[in-house]
Amino acid sequence: MKATYYTFDVFTDELFQGAQIAVFPKADGLPEDKLDLIAREINLSETAFIYETDEGDSTFNVRIFSPTGEQNFAGHPVLAIANVLAETGRISVDGDYTSINLKQKSQDVIANISVSDSDKRFVQFTLNSSPVVDRFTPPGNELAKLLSINENDIDHANYHTRLVSSGLPYLIVPLKSQTAVRKARFDVKAWSESSAPAMAAQEIFIFSAKTDSDDSNFHARLLGPSVGDHEDPPIGSALPAFTGYLASHDHIREGTYSFAIDRGTLETRRSLLHVEMDKRSGRPITLRVGGNSVLVSKTELMIN
Repeated sequence: MKATYYTFDVFTDELFQGAQIAVFPKADGLPEDKLDLIAREINLSETAFIYETDEGDSTFNVRIFSPTGEQNFAGHPVLAIANVLAETGRISVDGDYTSINLKQKSQDVIANISVSDSDKRFVQFTLNSSPVVDRFTPPGNELAKLLSINENDIDHANYHTRLVSSGLPYLIVPLKSQTAVRKARFDVKAWSESSAPAMAAQEIFIFSAKTDSDDSNFHARLLGPSVGDHEDPPIGSALPAFTGYLASHDHIREGTYSFAIDRGTLETRRSLLHVEMDKRSGRPITLRVGGNSVLVSKTELMIN
């Protein structure tokens, strides 16, 4: 059998930048036991499979796989899924925006698609988060060793290192500059000798509020024992934890905040994510994540 899939570069408006995502717009006929093998064969950060539902023309079941297995939730594929549904005519994009409901394994996601005057599609999806914040974290000298940076690279003035979990725990470390974020290297020996593994976080989210780009407010990067030395993984799944982290600081008062956060560089596939965060006392944090995408390819996969 033949199955058509599309690839997109997401959270970018430039070809060969952003995160690479593959989408199968009609996955109902694909063999269940081949889905993980297909994702492994395509070997992008995530591969999405779209299925019909009996809940209307704008609701779809979605399954997401990385090369290592199925994921309960992922944010980057939402942009690619919305774009492929519009590209293939599965949905009609009319008016100021068009809403679709994507049912992932762990939660449903509402995505809104709007089209600019230049026919670019901007996709924004909404999430609610009730993060758990722990202020007990490794001391600065331990953090510096496991990140291979100087202790004075850590920002103690505006933000503080915290462990934040919104489904997955992240150790979030603020640094003073984008240069410090880029030069950091994970040291597995220092990690094993520190108190960090006892915190259950397997990924470290490092960021700086001082960036090299005029269009971003934060520059961020993921490191950890499961991240390769030369990898710069997408950060979308960490945003519920990161917004919870920001909201846990006293100088972030109640209200709505808008910011842009970038990952990578032009040499390492830069992504730009637009985020809105609602902080309200006694309520979950609402965050809206949006970005542009570029269609890269349309391919037929041969399945025996």
